[in-house]
Amino acid sequence: MMARRLVIAGLCLAVLIAAVAIVLDQMAKPGSTSAQGPSSSSSSPGTGSTGAATPTPGSTPSGVANGGTEGSGSGAGGTGSGGADGNASAPTSKPLEVLPPVIATPTGLPEPTTPEPLITGALPAPGSADGELVDGWPDGVLSLPSGTTIGSTSVSTSGNILQLTADGIIAKPRAEVLDSFRQSLVSHGFWSEEAPAADGAVAARFVRGTDTVTVSVSTTGTGSSRFQLLGSLHTTAE
Repeated sequence: MMARRLVIAGLCLAVLIAAVAIVLDQMAKPGSTSAQGPSSSSSSPGTGSTGAATPTPGSTPSGVANGGTEGSGSGAGGTGSGGADGNASAPTSKPLEVLPPVIATPTGLPEPTTPEPLITGALPAPGSADGELVDGWPDGVLSLPSGTTIGSTSVSTSGNILQLTADGIIAKPRAEVLDSFRQSLVSHGFWSEEAPAADGAVAARFVRGTDTVTVSVSTTGTGSSRFQLLGSLHTTAE
């Protein structure tokens, strides 16, 4: 009887030892719930299943403890690089550009003003002269280049317009002859432009308001220059 009890006690002890060994073996396996223990289930309060911090009632979100929005470090009223949740970026505000006012420009050119006439007083009588300046020639306005051998000159009138013609020969190159007339007329307010000319000649047109003078210069057989002049000057005469 005693031996039977000893056998039963031994069997129970063996079963107990085997159960304890199985439990210890399960606890020793990596990744098991028992082996992780508190580390997997004892995450800090307010942590979700993904490990991200979830604010609990009454707690202060991370990054806002210093009074600024998370990620920027600026004050509560400042603009930061991150939003309240630390992910969204707030756009940086820029000052508005104010364009200058548009000023309307005139749509048309002003009417040109007519310059005062260069010749005043009574118009001379029509006439012509050979080898010299005719009476009534406005030498103070339209002078011939120095060294000119005058061929002929003439004046005529049409209303308040004095018409002039002249021709002469001068021992200078054609360009110098034109420059002599240009310097004289520009000093009285004329401006010059090129004008059509015959073959072997050069020409220029001088303008001042309604006054015009055209000079054409060609080269003679002796190498001198021969000029021909045609002018039209307005006066105050009626």
